[in-house]
Amino acid sequence: MPHHSARGLSGLVPSWLRSLTVSSFALGGLLLAAPAHAADPKEEEHPPIATLLDVALEDGELTARILWTDRQEDLPQSSKLVSYDGKDTATAGAEVTPKAGEISQVKVFGALDKPWDTGWAQKLVLEDPKGEPLFTQPYDVNLDCADDKECSLTVSAGVTSDKDVIHVSGQLDAVLTELDAKYGQGEYDLVQEVTKNFPHLRGEALVYVQQWYWWYPIIGPCTCGWTTTTTRTPTTTQSILVSYPNRSLYGWNGPGAKHTLSANALTTYPVTLNRTVTGTSQLSLNLRCSRRIYYYWWDIIIHRPGGLFPVPFPFPVSVPCTSPCQARFDHMGRVTGRTTISGVATAREAGTWRVNGGSPYINQLITQNNAFDTGATAVSYSNTGAYNTVSTSGQVTVPSTSSFASAITTNGYAQAIHGQLTCPQIPALAGRTVSDYGTTQGTPHLFSLYWSVLSFAASFPP
Repeated sequence: MPHHSARGLSGLVPSWLRSLTVSSFALGGLLLAAPAHAADPKEEEHPPIATLLDVALEDGELTARILWTDRQEDLPQSSKLVSYDGKDTATAGAEVTPKAGEISQVKVFGALDKPWDTGWAQKLVLEDPKGEPLFTQPYDVNLDCADDKECSLTVSAGVTSDKDVIHVSGQLDAVLTELDAKYGQGEYDLVQEVTKNFPHLRGEALVYVQQWYWWYPIIGPCTCGWTTTTTRTPTTTQSILVSYPNRSLYGWNGPGAKHTLSANALTTYPVTLNRTVTGTSQLSLNLRCSRRIYYYWWDIIIHRPGGLFPVPFPFPVSVPCTSPCQARFDHMGRVTGRTTISGVATAREAGTWRVNGGSPYINQLITQNNAFDTGATAVSYSNTGAYNTVSTSGQVTVPSTSSFASAITTNGYAQAIHGQLTCPQIPALAGRTVSDYGTTQGTPHLFSLYWSVLSFAASFPP
């Protein structure tokens, strides 16, 4: 069986401490929908059954780390982690045995099969014995090129989007903007310019132009397409564990705006438990436009499990342009939080949602035993793109003089953007949606966040 387990964070915490706390750890993913519900500070939270902590390439194979709930009664007898390519075709799978409170490291052998043919935006789905998803995590496949002839595959956590939205990193997005501004109305070779001035982004540039090629006219008028960029701080899941005699503080922060903290004390001790965490999740949808002059082709050697593969990549020479019409961008945001205390302790949770860096449409702050669940929508117009940002912070404190006290904070978020461009001066471009979400508030809440995203996307014509 291609996985092994390690003790999770709860395995490092004494049983008396776990009995005082609500363990809630989660990474956003697509699940079956359930209707949204109002925040109730008295509602009991159960941690998600399974949480994907991260996804990476190890020894050339797709590798995931899964944290299981410490509630044995919630675990299925078995599960399977399945990879799907960019065409929604299952490519590989690995059986995983759930173990309460532990972390399973799972290799999905054969998952990355020719993404240049099957699509660079892919996903992992953890299924229960009935085939129902426990989580779904999008991930982006990319290239890392040691030189101008050979490259290897890389992966990173992604977001959900319509299939012809190209996923680019924040670094490459900034470089594309810089090159367009530099050349103005002059033509340039995108891959060669990136290679010369930003060699660490050559692989990403190859993936970018390869996705444009399939539908872009070889030569013709100014033509636009959609790209998306997501920026999460922190970029990976950060574990937190501080332990003293009969008191402890633990939790997770990230990726992005989600976190959970739990501080607990059975007796007094000359150390105050105090921790603050912060995070942001920024999602963008952009119009990238250019007028192609010509293409030429270059074979790139790609290292992947199974050997070396020569793959022809297009090298476009083009002239930058901007859409002569403004696109409409519809935004959706939802931010949730919950704080719980017992004894003499303090818990604090705050969250905001902003569009294009403006004043917050959502701005919430709670303390002690409280909860919030707030959503908002907005509209913006631009020739180039739009973004929205969720920012959160959480804090727990248990004074040194407290005994039989605890403080817990958990949160969640959902964000989405739909872009629509109607412009008779350029080739038609269909509207597209991108979305992201995450929570540490349990599986029912994850259902609710997904329902928010699904309802938003369904409100626009296909």
